[in-house]
Amino acid sequence: SHALKRLAQLSQQATMFGGNRRKKDENSLAAAMSPENTPAKGGGGGSVTGFDPEGLERAAKAARELDASRNATSAIELIKTQEATKQHESAAKRAEMDAYAQQMRSQNIEKEAEEARKTLDAQTQHERHRTEYQDELERKRQVDMLQAQKYMQE
Repeated sequence: SHALKRLAQLSQQATMFGGNRRKKDENSLAAAMSPENTPAKGGGGGSVTGFDPEGLERAAKAARELDASRNATSAIELIKTQEATKQHESAAKRAEMDAYAQQMRSQNIEKEAEEARKTLDAQTQHERHRTEYQDELERKRQVDMLQAQKYMQE
């Protein structure tokens, strides 16, 4: 809270020292940080490239003020803890997705093995039926030949 008030004061002071380059309603921190507030619109100052270092200088000074705040270390620790939590959640999600992918691969392998077994069974059955039919035809042929020989002998 104190740091934010101080940041707003610094922003207002920087605007005052920068001259009357901005309209009166642009003296707030939100207006100074808005994307519409570009150096080209500010008029005057800056460099040939259009980069106005005042905003960067204000931000650096505000960062130094925040670092000097008594809550800065606890805020940094909180941010670090949140980031570590996000990383752990991300790692857990990644591990979960890897496990799911492995499970899907295993299921696909099982399905392929089952299909191969069914195909082999079907081929075996087909071959057995074909062999039985050929055997039946051969027997009929032999019976027909025997009958023909008997007929010829009579």
